[in-house]
Amino acid sequence: MITSKELIWIIVSIIIFEFIVFFPGNNTLNLKLLLVPIIIVLASISAKKYFSRHFNIRIEHKIWEIQQYGWQRQAHFKKPFPIGLIFPLIISILSYGLLKPLTLLQFDAENILEKRLLRKQGHYRKTEINESDLAHTSMAGFYCLFLLSIFAALLNYSDLSKYAIIYGFWNLIPYGNLDGAKVFFGSFFNWIMLAIIFIISLIIVLV
Repeated sequence: MITSKELIWIIVSIIIFEFIVFFPGNNTLNLKLLLVPIIIVLASISAKKYFSRHFNIRIEHKIWEIQQYGWQRQAHFKKPFPIGLIFPLIISILSYGLLKPLTLLQFDAENILEKRLLRKQGHYRKTEINESDLAHTSMAGFYCLFLLSIFAALLNYSDLSKYAIIYGFWNLIPYGNLDGAKVFFGSFFNWIMLAIIFIISLIIVLV
């Protein structure tokens, strides 16, 4: 279920994604390329939402935010700064499209306590959200992107295959509330595995 506020942020992220894909205007405007950001963002979000229910959490996406900008305790913004609106555009423009940072979205999680209490075994005995829940939910998005890239390559949809990997690679960065940070702190071994997969895949799609 996508909320109205979440939908707005999804649309905003897709618009920024579209700008990054077409900047600085070297790509020909065509429907297949226009669909790439839409497919990638919706596929990643859908995978995470589907699997989040298995881990007894309800997630809602919004633009990537940071509050702390330094190591000192006082080095923080009074309100969360929407870096997902600024960072990708600035880096893309300054590099003249050479770098395509797609760190656009993060998700917040809400515990589904009544569902969690029905579970009797393993990690489901915990009544609160734990880092493992967030990590495995985030992993669903990454593996969805990897499979999407393979499927697109088989269909000779090279742009979709390439940008699915680029999107996943940037979001694997273990910083802030990005999905990569959730995997890194919740399941370090799986983060290493994903990093290897996406680095190798990135080299393949860019060569």
